[in-house]
Amino acid sequence: MATEIKACTKSGYRRRNSIIITIILLLACFSLVMVIYNLIKGAYLFSVAWLIATILAATYVFIRINTVFATYISVDRINLYMKNWSNDFFPYDYNNKIKIFSEFIPAKTKIVEIPINEIRAIYIGTKNFVKRNTSPQGDFAKSVAVFEKSKDFYRKRTITSMDIFYVETFDDECYYMPIVKFDSKNVIKIVQNIRRYNSEIEVRTSSKEYRTLRNVPR
Repeated sequence: MATEIKACTKSGYRRRNSIIITIILLLACFSLVMVIYNLIKGAYLFSVAWLIATILAATYVFIRINTVFATYISVDRINLYMKNWSNDFFPYDYNNKIKIFSEFIPAKTKIVEIPINEIRAIYIGTKNFVKRNTSPQGDFAKSVAVFEKSKDFYRKRTITSMDIFYVETFDDECYYMPIVKFDSKNVIKIVQNIRRYNSEIEVRTSSKEYRTLRNVPR
């Protein structure tokens, strides 16, 4: 895949999280050493406590890596590529059957490949903005309806506030993903690059970060 442009989380955001991940990873290693040390001493209660600390630290590292580094959007002269979490919105497995573990298991990722000449429209904005511009019977509306009816306030608020990159094809297929903390300059370049090869594409946005796209010439 010879991509021309790639958009992912901002470099400063990635650097800060790399430092945090390194620190937590070191703490996880220390906790593991303490598990072994307390087992040798026969202090099994302390060993269990350190084991829990190790698991929590390791889980945080995996989730954080999945949050910051796993997703991206890229484009070449033929296709648009979107790498997102398999559940579409969260870096953890919120659909896990065992609810207590749902936020401790990193979500799997997926990559979709969309031919540029098949793209009809791109919408960038909040959940409500995308809903206003797309079919109420579409896949996106059905997906977010689950969160809108959810009793989980955190997930409901997160879905409402995040910027979403939404693509619709002439066959009424849709693809979408959060672009929270993404480098907006590269996202804009990707859309402009798509317009270069598909001048009829419709572009709409409600986000101030992407306001320059509102006047992209046809």
